[in-house]
Amino acid sequence: MPTSLAASAAPPRALLIWADDTDLYAEFHSRNGPVIIKYPLTTRGLSMALGLIRERKPDGLDKAYKPPEPFNQPGTATQRENCRAVLKQLGVIG
Repeated sequence: MPTSLAASAAPPRALLIWADDTDLYAEFHSRNGPVIIKYPLTTRGLSMALGLIRERKPDGLDKAYKPPEPFNQPGTATQRENCRAVLKQLGVIG
């Protein structure tokens, strides 16, 4: 029997995940300290957060973390103009 308790039974590549009303957060440890990434509170956001587990291999924990490409890209100029036109039609903007 062990003579002392372990601080955690989680493996080194484990994630800590929590949510608030609008977002999902995933925290993991890297060589540079803890890293927290925010995802939308949707099934896609949860899938992306859990995908970090597959990306992080135990032998890669000493490497610097490279964040994933943002998935919430801004629209094109045409898309923004169309959005403004719709918002004007609905009376949301002047």
